[in-house]
Amino acid sequence: MSAAGRRPAVVSGSAIRHANRLCEEAVPDASRMSCVGETIRIEVPEAEFLIRLARPTAATTRLRIQAVFRENRPAGGTWWSSWEVDVGALPGSAEVGRALVAELTHSRASFTAALADARWTEAA
Repeated sequence: MSAAGRRPAVVSGSAIRHANRLCEEAVPDASRMSCVGETIRIEVPEAEFLIRLARPTAATTRLRIQAVFRENRPAGGTWWSSWEVDVGALPGSAEVGRALVAELTHSRASFTAALADARWTEAA
């Protein structure tokens, strides 16, 4: 995250293993990201994500994701969402990293599509 105007990523704990993949694949436009302990916080232009890595079993990682999406226009709306995903791998594994990328990419695309549909409906 060395681009002008960006703040450096703060990393430690097992969440650190996902910082590079998230920066490069899921959130290259992040304005702020921290990976501390078992918690990942990411801010992008249209949303903020809080992801907690939990271990419900010895071989499973649960991604507890909370997101706040904001519409970027006057009197735009705000939407809150939360969901969980179980990954059959340890918190620092590549499988968990791929699941994080997939979840963030999918949720951002879904939000963008939902806004486009809403604007199309408003215009009709």
